[in-house]
Amino acid sequence: MQVDTGDLSLSNTQTLNGAGRAESIISVNSASAALDSLATTFGNSATIITCCGTIDAVSEQTTSADASMTAISSVTADSWAFNPTSTATAVANAISYETWDGSRITGWAGQTNNGNVLSEASLTAGLLADSATVTATSIGNSANAGGENTTLDVDANQHNLAQSIIARAVASSADGEDVITTSTATGNAYNIENAFGFAKVVSGQDNSARIEARSDVTLDLWTGWNASTAYAVANSTLASNIGSDLEITTIQDNDGDVDAFATFTGGTAYGGVGDDNITDFVTSSTAFGNAVSGFVCATCGGGIAANNRQTNSGNINASTTITTGSNGALIGTATAVGNSATYHTVETGGH
Repeated sequence: MQVDTGDLSLSNTQTLNGAGRAESIISVNSASAALDSLATTFGNSATIITCCGTIDAVSEQTTSADASMTAISSVTADSWAFNPTSTATAVANAISYETWDGSRITGWAGQTNNGNVLSEASLTAGLLADSATVTATSIGNSANAGGENTTLDVDANQHNLAQSIIARAVASSADGEDVITTSTATGNAYNIENAFGFAKVVSGQDNSARIEARSDVTLDLWTGWNASTAYAVANSTLASNIGSDLEITTIQDNDGDVDAFATFTGGTAYGGVGDDNITDFVTSSTAFGNAVSGFVCATCGGGIAANNRQTNSGNINASTTITTGSNGALIGTATAVGNSATYHTVETGGH
């Protein structure tokens, strides 16, 4: 729902009992122009936007155990592909509140997901020319709020009770350049971005699902800047407010296992010293049980008041594996954190 100018008041209730599935399958010999595959599925989705007005909203979204969300994107080029992309996005519940130059947003969002969520994005080619991008994103519950020149009073209560939230990204080629694969799996996500107005944020999140993100890249020959990245988090709240104060209260509880797996299997890198080509490969896996972050600009007139409680009983695992031949610069990182809370106030110069 969008109102160009004026106030908006609404009550939104969405219930889904059926499964959703999106598939985009492309198979070619070669592609010298666009080769883009996109598969997207949402269970319940609501977007509330206005300019120059207030928002008063109550929203409740529910998916049943039968309401699994699946997105599959597959690209195959037998010979070669120029700048191909493969993207898969699957989300059970999504809500967004946004206004510009409105006096305030007062919003409550309740989200309960019981259905499994799966996204799989893959790309296979004899030669990946110039660049290639593979992205898989799976989210149980997603809530967003924010704006500019507005006051926020927003509350999200998210319950992810599914069995699993899984994202998988795979790329494979005999010869690849600037190949980027990213997988992101999230149980509950709450993101707030506001500017020049007081923000009061309340977040309650609990997850019992298994969260898994996997990114796998195989290149016989490789050059350029490449990455295989997997990010998995059970509960995430991110709040940013520029130009005014932020008050944030968060309660996060996770008892599901969280796994992030990133791999790179390569042959020989070419380019590097004495050549204009960069030959870097970054392989990174990150897993969080609970994560909250608050950010304000102190010299813009902002401060943070925070109250946080986090409980994690799930197993948190991050695994990075690199197996490759000669040459090239290799970077591998693996980070596993049960509970993380970060609050940051900075000056305009970034100090």
